[in-house]
Amino acid sequence: MGVTSGQELARTFDIDLLGQPVATRRWVCVLSNDTLQNNPPTEVQIVSHSDIGLVSAGGVVDWGQPHPGATSLGLRKISINERYGESPYHVEVVAEYGVVTPNQLLTPTLRAAEWTFESKPGQVPALFYYEGSGNGTMYPLTTSAYDYFESLVTDESLVTATMKKNYTAFPTAQMSATNSLNNATYFGGGQYTWRCAGVNATYTIEMFGFTVVSYWATTHELVYRQTGWQLQLPDVGWNYLSGGQKRRAMVFDFQNNEWVASANPVGLDGNGNQTNGRPAILARRVNPEADFTTLFGTPPS
Repeated sequence: MGVTSGQELARTFDIDLLGQPVATRRWVCVLSNDTLQNNPPTEVQIVSHSDIGLVSAGGVVDWGQPHPGATSLGLRKISINERYGESPYHVEVVAEYGVVTPNQLLTPTLRAAEWTFESKPGQVPALFYYEGSGNGTMYPLTTSAYDYFESLVTDESLVTATMKKNYTAFPTAQMSATNSLNNATYFGGGQYTWRCAGVNATYTIEMFGFTVVSYWATTHELVYRQTGWQLQLPDVGWNYLSGGQKRRAMVFDFQNNEWVASANPVGLDGNGNQTNGRPAILARRVNPEADFTTLFGTPPS
C-alpha cells in the first residue's frame, strides 16, 4: 500500500538583520504495514502526501512555488528523513522556502546571462591629446616644433565586463572571437571600444528537476577602453610621397647652405604628403572585428 497518510507539523520562520529569510514546513508520513518488506514507497510517493507540489507521475518538483503564508518565498529544498521518532513506519518530509530568482527556476541552458562590471586602473601609450575644450579636436602629442614624443604612457582606467552563460554545445563562435573588437556600437561604447579579452568554458553536469543536464558553463571577459582599441599613431616618417614616388625627407642646413636628409621623422598629412607642421593621426586597427551583440548579447537594462 505504500504511504497511507501525511500530516503537516508545526512551521518555522527564521530571519535576521543581514541574512535572507528561511521558512520551513514539515510533515510526517505514515507507511503501511507491508511497506518495509514488500512494497517500499518511492520518494515521489512520500513527498506527494506532504502537499508540497510534487507531480507524482513524472517526479517533477514545482520549484519556486510560494509558501502558503510567506508568499514572497519560494520552494527551494526538500529533505526526506526515515525513521521519524525512531519508528520504521514514519517518515519526515521537510520543505524549505527562501528567496528564489527567476534564473534558478530555469534549466541551465535556458538561464539568462549574468553580468558583472569592474573598473581597474591601467596605462596606455600616450600618442595624442585633446586641444582646447571638449573632445572634438585631437592632435598628435608632439613638441612645438612638431617632433613627436616617444615611449610616453598615460593612465586610463579600463572596465571589465564579465558575462557568465551556459551553452548546450561548445561555444566555438565565442571562443573564436577572443581578441576581437566590437564592429558596431555596443552597450554605450562606440565602434572598437570593446575587446573580447578571453573566453573560458567548463563542461558541467548538473541534476535539475530529477534530470541530469550537461552543458558548457562559460565565462566571457569583455574590456572597455574609452579611447578605443585602435592605435592612434602620429603620421610621421623619414620619407614622403611626391607624384606617387617615395622620396627622402630633407631639411635645409642654413649653416652650410645645403639640403640634407632629415635626422628626425617629419610630419605627414595622412596621404604621404609633408605638412611642414603638425602631423595627422592615423587610426590603425590591429585586432579583428566581430558582432558582439550577436555573440555575447547585452546586459539587462
